[in-house]
Amino acid sequence: MSLLTPERLYQLLPAIHRLRDAEQGLPLRALLAVIEQELTALEADTARLYDNWFIETCDEWTVPYIGDLVGARPIRPVPSAGVSARAWVANTLAYRRRKGTALVLEQLARDVTGWPAAAVEFFQRLATTQHMNHVRLASAATASVRDAARADLACASAGAFDPFAHLLEVRNADTAGGRFNIPNVGIFLWRLRAQPLGQGAPGDADADFISARRSAAGWWHMHPAGVDAPLFNPPRTETGGAVTQAAREENASAPLRPLALHAELERLRAGDAGTAPVFMAGRDPVLRVFVRLAGETLPVEIAREGLWICDIPDAVTLPVPPRVAAIDVQRGRMAFPAALDVQQVWLHAAHGSAADIGGGPYDRGDALRAASSSLSEGTAAQDDAGGFFDPAVWQVGVTHLLPLGATGTLFATLRDAVQAWNALPAGRTGVIVLMDSLTESDAAPLTVNIAEGSRLMIVSGQWPPTPVADALPGTMARQPGRFEARQTRAHWQGRLQVLGTAAAEALDPGALFLNGLLLQGPLDISGPLGQVELAHCTVLPGGTHITVGSDSPRLALRVLSCLAAPIAVAGPVGSVAVADSIVGLQDAGAAGSAALSAPQAPLDLLRTSFLGTVHGLTISASDCIFDAPAVAERRQTGCVRFCYVPPASAVPRRYRCQPQLETDARIAALRAAALAAGLPPPTAAEEDAVRAEAEATVRPLFTSRRYGDPGLAQLDLRCAAQIRTGAESGAEMGAYERLRQPQREANLRDALAEYLRLGLTAGVYFAN
Repeated sequence: MSLLTPERLYQLLPAIHRLRDAEQGLPLRALLAVIEQELTALEADTARLYDNWFIETCDEWTVPYIGDLVGARPIRPVPSAGVSARAWVANTLAYRRRKGTALVLEQLARDVTGWPAAAVEFFQRLATTQHMNHVRLASAATASVRDAARADLACASAGAFDPFAHLLEVRNADTAGGRFNIPNVGIFLWRLRAQPLGQGAPGDADADFISARRSAAGWWHMHPAGVDAPLFNPPRTETGGAVTQAAREENASAPLRPLALHAELERLRAGDAGTAPVFMAGRDPVLRVFVRLAGETLPVEIAREGLWICDIPDAVTLPVPPRVAAIDVQRGRMAFPAALDVQQVWLHAAHGSAADIGGGPYDRGDALRAASSSLSEGTAAQDDAGGFFDPAVWQVGVTHLLPLGATGTLFATLRDAVQAWNALPAGRTGVIVLMDSLTESDAAPLTVNIAEGSRLMIVSGQWPPTPVADALPGTMARQPGRFEARQTRAHWQGRLQVLGTAAAEALDPGALFLNGLLLQGPLDISGPLGQVELAHCTVLPGGTHITVGSDSPRLALRVLSCLAAPIAVAGPVGSVAVADSIVGLQDAGAAGSAALSAPQAPLDLLRTSFLGTVHGLTISASDCIFDAPAVAERRQTGCVRFCYVPPASAVPRRYRCQPQLETDARIAALRAAALAAGLPPPTAAEEDAVRAEAEATVRPLFTSRRYGDPGLAQLDLRCAAQIRTGAESGAEMGAYERLRQPQREANLRDALAEYLRLGLTAGVYFAN
């Protein structure tokens, strides 16, 4: 009898007993029903115990016990990188089968850090007199000056793919950074990640592009925001779980090398079929350019042979035939012949970033579901039901590529979609899906009205057709409540105004949610509003700020995983919460200003880097970096924990904050040393000198502060360890705390200690 059969025990009774039980009011049936409930629970527990025998299906609490059975060392989980103890234990036996090889070291580095990795045996790069029975033709002791692209590899990616042989180096790899010696092995890691945008061709149903932007000098920026930004290589990963060949340049998430692209394109123009292109392969090139000339309706792709790699200064003249382009991949610029009347440029390209922050092709579904669950709390049984995912929600899309049709659910511009929303009655829940990454510019301000009880989500994502229930097979349509926040990053260029239209005494003033947008222009928030949330958005500076008026006393402003221009809150609001963000972006050459100014608002700050001063009514902060002084009007409430707080700040009580923590430790050590030596206590001048030294050395050092640089607000490797490991979790302070970079490094060093062959030493090198 099946376990799913209802009343299993009762059905096992002979029919005569069931008949007599029915005559007496079914008391036996009720008793067996109670017993069957306990039997079902016992069977489920037994099945769960069986599942716990296997690492793939066991409960999380059993993972360490299974790991102990196979002798796997504990590992530090990094959820943001997909590094888990379960995967580590599951792959332990596979690692041990190949223990002592370079490939297993490479896979270990990739698996325990989540970064692209390459393992290099430096003895293979030694300039030695070779034995005739083992000739290594690839190790050239004399570098060729005829192949510039090959020579460029010697310094690209910290030398991870250096093709030349070197003289002996006697430094140890693990302690002194030595490389070229027999026992040395190098592990190269790429911390930056590529964010590719664009797919398909004009006219395809799933096509997407980013817009290039014309500069005043005549050339075009390949970043839609009009900033210089290097192009990146989207890494080609190996299929399957095991690394079967050493990593090559195309497997790394690194800036594109102009000489490598130039060499490939020159071979294509020469018709050389002997060497297949790696970066500009026909099926999946790292860069595609589509150009619309005057008189054309759609952009036409420039063939690979028509792309010329060069350096583009502030002015360029190209005496070359039409339908070609000059490209500067290091600056992210492109230019066309002067005689070519270019009207529009679309691209498939990848730019770099240190983390999934500020919007991009990555999946932003968690933030979307969190915002939706706040509307459907207590009513939805699943994360993807109710709220913005309710089938009854008002939903439209904005597309610059697809036909609009006659359904009225697709609009050509964001302004048209917002006007349709503004015409709805109060109390509606709506979603506007921006379905491509093309730039939309509007000189006139765009006002989004949020009425009483209304909820609006403006999200950059996909709204694909899905099968329609209770319809003919094969019937597909874009249905409300069915959309995804990934693969696109819509770009709006203009002033965006959010206006609350509810009455001042309204109980539910309404809310606006923005997800995955690149906003280039002022963002003004005013009127009675309940909540405004920016998640995974980039708000660029342009001489303007994110401003909140003085007429939103109950507003809860939330900035989550964003790159944001300075925020100015004019009057009292309910709260200002910032998490996992970088706030205070400035134009190049602009003087420093306030990153967050809200003197009448309580501030709740988590894992954020502020590139400017912070001013609030009260401050509660954890794992933050305040690059400039922070001031709280009321310091009796709130707490600042595990943060870098400049000495001139006036904040509530501090707990394990730098540089105060380091200063106190050094002064205490100085006093203890004087006491142990029987000397007088240190003078105030001596303590001041110690304090000044600690404040000068323990401070944040950023790789870059300019938007467009991949390492924006990333802590430099020379930054003090007290900041790089000063967060509550032991990770770095600031916006990239979730990356858990110290934990990844520690995982790698622990793994190398177990899997490195006897007599070898390993050094870890960051390629970017």
